[in-house]
Amino acid sequence: MHSKVVIAAIAFALAAPVLASDEAVVVLATRFPEKQLEHPIGVTLITRDQIVNSTAATLPDLLSRYAGIGTRNNTGSPDVAIDMRGFGVSGDQNTLVLLDGQRLNGIELVPVRWSAIPLDAIERVEIQRGGGAVLYGGGATGGTINIITRSPIAGAKSAVLTAGLGSYNTDELNAAFTVAGTNTGFSLSANQRNTDNYRINNRLEQGSLLGDLRWTGSRAGLVFKFGLDNQSLRLPGARTAAQFETDPRGSATPGDYSARDAKQATLSGRYAFDSADFAVDLAYRNTMRTGFFDDYSGFGFSTFTDTSASVWALTPRLKVPHRLLGRDSVLILGMDADIWDYRALRAARFEQLGAPQVRLAATQRDRAFYAQNHTALGAATKLTLGMRLQRAEISADDRANPAGYASASQTRTPRAWEIALRHNLSPALALYGKLGTSFRVASVDEIYNQFGGPVFDSILTPLEPQTSRDHEIGMEHKSARGRLRASLYRIDLRNEIHFNALTFANMNLSPTRREGAELEASWMPAAGVDLFASYTHARASFREGLYGGVDLSGKNVPLVPRNSAKLGIAWLVAQKTSLSGALGYVGRQYFDNDQANTYPGQMASFVTADAKLSRVAGPWRFTLAANNLTDKKYYSYAIRNGAGTSFNAYPMAGRNFMLAAAYRWR
Repeated sequence: MHSKVVIAAIAFALAAPVLASDEAVVVLATRFPEKQLEHPIGVTLITRDQIVNSTAATLPDLLSRYAGIGTRNNTGSPDVAIDMRGFGVSGDQNTLVLLDGQRLNGIELVPVRWSAIPLDAIERVEIQRGGGAVLYGGGATGGTINIITRSPIAGAKSAVLTAGLGSYNTDELNAAFTVAGTNTGFSLSANQRNTDNYRINNRLEQGSLLGDLRWTGSRAGLVFKFGLDNQSLRLPGARTAAQFETDPRGSATPGDYSARDAKQATLSGRYAFDSADFAVDLAYRNTMRTGFFDDYSGFGFSTFTDTSASVWALTPRLKVPHRLLGRDSVLILGMDADIWDYRALRAARFEQLGAPQVRLAATQRDRAFYAQNHTALGAATKLTLGMRLQRAEISADDRANPAGYASASQTRTPRAWEIALRHNLSPALALYGKLGTSFRVASVDEIYNQFGGPVFDSILTPLEPQTSRDHEIGMEHKSARGRLRASLYRIDLRNEIHFNALTFANMNLSPTRREGAELEASWMPAAGVDLFASYTHARASFREGLYGGVDLSGKNVPLVPRNSAKLGIAWLVAQKTSLSGALGYVGRQYFDNDQANTYPGQMASFVTADAKLSRVAGPWRFTLAANNLTDKKYYSYAIRNGAGTSFNAYPMAGRNFMLAAAYRWR
């Protein structure tokens, strides 16, 4: 089984500082836009049309329909965890997510702010599995996802207003405005969504604003992108196995909630010299979060959290076409520099923040240099070589604890390299292979333990960088009526950073492994009918290691389904009427907290079905979307209890509908 994909090159970091045109741009893994040269490793490109025709309600829903990508909800938040190539509970930390080339992953153990990126604001999404460390640094072992927002098209003037109503008292309003001349353009999009959600005590109120202002000349260009978002969310907590069967919508945590306010801005510039292209980004992001987790045991262990994380990033780079041994080549040279500042307060109640139990402060400084060279060995063969050198300096201390072990600093110098080869056997068929390394540096939350000290107090324990050796081979076939991609991969890891429930601590594991096979394809059997499918077979295992007296050699890493598949159709029923549908299957997987694989049973497999009907009438577009059509009762995350006698789970939403109407002015 296979999935809809257009073969393109890898994600770029710079939102091209020129006005967009109707001419399709193939994006290369050089952090520069290109139109012709293909990268050796195939990349899945999700186009604007595919986003519009999809039945997905959110970006994670859309991504989960492609091979090698899974999602899970372990908080009740719309910002779900994403996992590429089977990393389980640490999937978020091993999947690098970029917004217009800028990192969205932070130095905390929090998921990406998916809910701040409405589908209507996205032009395309570029997915590179199992790579990206050379160009983008740590956290890309599972893969890289680059989300490209919509840009003003030269000469365009338009506005779109969309309103929607749905199940669970949901209402949504989207507005987008674009105006552009020959050399300048401006676009603005805004979103507001309110819903009670499926669960009790899961009310969500959130808004976002994204803007794009750009100027271009014959050689140079400037782009200023900015965004604001906020979220207020009630947290329903987990359900026990018995509660899941009798009352999946209930909540045992009526006082728990979280809130978020974030802002970001990126200034991008580019200049074309006679023999080279230069580009640079200066980016800033700040996120402030608060949350309250009440104590329902009566022992007074409630927690109020107040955190702030900000980062400045500078990313200059140079692209130099040249000849290497008489062959056409392109060399990319770049530097990445960023400075993180993190502050966290924790107290039993908001009123006690003046004398908090935790006053954690941390800084992280990263500096990296990288080089990547692409050479056309012949008309049908492309070779890529790359290297990255990075230095990460981390300093953190809990100022509420005077003990020496409550502060720590470390300097790490991880490296990454890659070699990739692609050969076209024919205009339709290509083979590729890739060998490389990647790394991940531990986050602040992973080296800090509030109760891990000698007297049940806070402690900071530096960890070694996680490193991996990555292997992949594959084939791609494309024709006028379809696409096919098949790949085999293996990732051998050392010092994997993992929370081990057997020892109740974040630690560096003994060697582990991820391996599997991915198939995805699309096929147009007739005009107006597009079929797509995907299949993933994955295995994540502990190669060796003794933890808490338990030998985990050969055991399966929890939260990694062995098999998953998706199947869908997009059908143009009439000239202005379309119908799309999707089926998704996720196989059994071990519960979180079951590293020893001893729990009697696994998380149940499940199948979901979604559909969407669209009709265009003049300037109007009407859509009716239905998700979980069979009203399947299921969960995507569950954790075994400490005694190994039961589990707690986060129930997913039942059958739900959304009706929306959009009006476009031109």
